[in-house]
Amino acid sequence: MVERLDFPGGITPPTRKARATRAPLREAARPARVVLPLAQHAGAPAEPCVRVGQRVRTGEPVARAAGLVSAEVHASVTGRVAALEERPLHDGSRGPCVVIDAEGEDDWWTLPSLDWRATDDDALLARLDASGVVGLGGAAFPAQVKARIRELHEVDTLVVNAAECEPYISADDLLLRHHAAEVLEGARMMARLAGAARILVGIEDDKPEALAALEAALAASGHDDTPAEIRVIATRYPSGGERQLIKRLLGREVPSGGLPADVGAHCHNPGTLRAALAAVRDGRPLVERVVTLTGEALARPGNVVARLGTPIAELLEDAGLARPALHRLVMGGPMMGRALGELDLPVVKATNCLIAATREELPDPPPEQPCIRCGACEEACPAGLLPQQLYWFARGREHDKAERFHLFDCIECGACDYVCPSHIPLAQYFRAGKDAIRARRREAARADHARHRFEFRQARLAREAAEKEARRAARKQAAARPRRRPAGEAQPAEPAADLRGLRIAETAARAAERKAQKALTRAAEGGEQDPAVIADLETQLATARENLQAAEARLQAARDAEEKTP
Repeated sequence: MVERLDFPGGITPPTRKARATRAPLREAARPARVVLPLAQHAGAPAEPCVRVGQRVRTGEPVARAAGLVSAEVHASVTGRVAALEERPLHDGSRGPCVVIDAEGEDDWWTLPSLDWRATDDDALLARLDASGVVGLGGAAFPAQVKARIRELHEVDTLVVNAAECEPYISADDLLLRHHAAEVLEGARMMARLAGAARILVGIEDDKPEALAALEAALAASGHDDTPAEIRVIATRYPSGGERQLIKRLLGREVPSGGLPADVGAHCHNPGTLRAALAAVRDGRPLVERVVTLTGEALARPGNVVARLGTPIAELLEDAGLARPALHRLVMGGPMMGRALGELDLPVVKATNCLIAATREELPDPPPEQPCIRCGACEEACPAGLLPQQLYWFARGREHDKAERFHLFDCIECGACDYVCPSHIPLAQYFRAGKDAIRARRREAARADHARHRFEFRQARLAREAAEKEARRAARKQAAARPRRRPAGEAQPAEPAADLRGLRIAETAARAAERKAQKALTRAAEGGEQDPAVIADLETQLATARENLQAAEARLQAARDAEEKTP
């Protein structure tokens, strides 16, 4: 049954998935050397915890999470650390990496196996954190942070995003064909952590084999505390966007600037769910992922399970790369993917697809022409925006107006680019506009952070002065009392602490802590990549937590004193 609920706009480009789905899922050859970037997830880069020359086992941590929004990095082969150095990254910059030379067969370093049904939530969250699991759909957001959503929102539905709508990509399709039962079990585990009462699997109707595997796994799982349902949706790009999928499955509209959790939904990618289950059930950290290898420059396209850090060139050569025919290499899909400038870059946690395209397959875009105001971009926009108007604002650097027209609701799907007869790279303009606005917000965040630090210091000095004055008054009062009293006469009662005021202060501190936590989560899930901004928000959260702990301690001390007062 195809769901009738729908989102506006969208396009139907050629899917071009057939070439990569003919062969079964297979293991890629184990690389002789891996390069592990320390910033292959949303949030702060991890910090290395190994030294050059140290022997590491497969799955052993080589970098620890550095902050509340970060993820650990683990060795994907057994060998020795050859270097800790900066290397080219996929966005064109350079960043710190751990280089490991493989030695012999895998010697696995694993964590103790856990039964997620009998393990408390804190232990499960700690395991996800220790295993470096992140979202494998492309955003690479740390799974343990996302799993804490119930601390801020009430969630009733966990959505398994199996739409995989972008052309060429078929990693989730092949994963579900071979491991549907594990995906469903992982969904039930994550639903429990999120507090979701049901599971909905959204899958497009162009994946009959994956759908059959899901239905068989669902039937075999029998009755469960968390009911699961599979819903088939018509193939249309970009059905895999979180907002669009929630609209198609639940009929709920995620508010502008909001998150799926604001409407009671929680989304996960199939690969993420299986990796989370493997981390808990098998104790295996995230050291590999499914990657689609496709494009007409490959003689043997398909889907492989590749170790993180594997040089992209090795994977493509194994798939029969014809280097003279290679015109463009894209990581991700042709609509939202990133063009890579070299083959020596490594596979990272966000690498779901590699397209080795010929010139005929993905030709260079035609020259940009003036906008003719045809309105085709507006009809295609799945977010219901006005791309033409946003284009003029972005081009004219009128960032305030672009924000008022909901620029940040743009998911950069490229549907407007696809239909534009003038070949205007609208998504690039929108991305540049967002970057400019984020830069302005970073400056404002730094100023706010400095102000918060000053205000916190002033409040601390005032509190310490008040406490000092209170102690002085208490000593003065004690000195004024007579040293001896007649037998049987009670000591005068100490003035009771103002419990009402302390309760109000504790409530305010708790609200401030929740606000800081929400701001950090929204920034990270909203795509904020600047480590400085994340660090500022983390500092504000840490300060808020210190204030909350101090308020709780003062309130508890006052309560204890009141209980002791006759």
